[in-house]
Amino acid sequence: MTLADEIVKAVENMAPPSLAEDWDNCGLQVGDLQRETRRVLVALTPLPEVFDEAAEAGADFLLFHHPLIFGGLNSVREGSYPGNLIARAVKNSVTVYAAHTSYDAAPNGVSVALAEAVGLRGPLGVVAPRGEMRKVVVFVPEEAVETVAGALAEAGAGEIGDYTKCTFRTYGTGTFLGGEGTDPYLGEKGKLERAEEVRLETVVPAYLADRAASAARAAHPYEETALDVYPVEGHPEGCGYGRVGRLPEPATPEELAEHVSASLGFAARLVAVPEEPGRRVERVAVLGGSGGSFVRAAAASGADAYVTGDLDYHDALLAESLGLVAIDAGHAATELPSLAPLAERLAQLLDVPISVSRVRR
Repeated sequence: MTLADEIVKAVENMAPPSLAEDWDNCGLQVGDLQRETRRVLVALTPLPEVFDEAAEAGADFLLFHHPLIFGGLNSVREGSYPGNLIARAVKNSVTVYAAHTSYDAAPNGVSVALAEAVGLRGPLGVVAPRGEMRKVVVFVPEEAVETVAGALAEAGAGEIGDYTKCTFRTYGTGTFLGGEGTDPYLGEKGKLERAEEVRLETVVPAYLADRAASAARAAHPYEETALDVYPVEGHPEGCGYGRVGRLPEPATPEELAEHVSASLGFAARLVAVPEEPGRRVERVAVLGGSGGSFVRAAAASGADAYVTGDLDYHDALLAESLGLVAIDAGHAATELPSLAPLAERLAQLLDVPISVSRVRR
């Protein structure tokens, strides 16, 4: 059997917690990470019918997009939501985990799946970038440079656009004086040594910085590794909210709304159409979930149209004023396409049965 902790690590590899918003509550909601797991059920929202489905299927790990616990709890009342489901999870030894904004902002997260579902062509741009970058600098003897550089690349460092294994190397002289308890890789303890070394530097997403530093230390031949990690400007490749791409061919706003409805299986509403006779759209921004706060970002991305959920009256007015066609396709409808890809990627990493809930909300 697979421990719950192994499942959590696999999820967080794809949806790093550091990408989540401060107000969110991603992570373990209920359960014990050392509990053995028989089956995982992936679902959008914690609902009684999902718990019923899990019991029927024998699933004891529920992976939700929306958190079961949102904010602090003063009490757990079994007669009302969410206390009824929290109590049920505890009684039945069910582990509950939520990957919410962490999955929204992930490189292959919610909006990527939405873009694919509506048939947008890439390369897909990020509407609102998210996340931080780090620079890793390590000083290495020349004969070990390729080994350490390879370890950094394996840990996810050195990716810039479509390029991988990106590093910069500067040659210089390092000095050290080993104390009584040392066993230097080069030279002798108790003697000031000089060694020809290479300053090896590369970039890495902040959420992978610890992994990259650990990999560099493990591959380094020295007892003590001279290694620095510090922040740099920029965002990790592919991290952030929303994606923007192109339709296979231009469409009218009405045709786009019909296409979105057919693609997602839910009725989509055309809520904003700027006055422009004969207007056709081609470049489309999509954002899964509640995307009203990203209307300006969608317009700034160069999109002709914006597809998301939960657009209110004022969001529609803003979109129209910015010359942006806006389509409200529904909160759940724009997030549901992301569940199957998540389950498929998890199945490649874990030796445990994983299925997607049939509950569509």
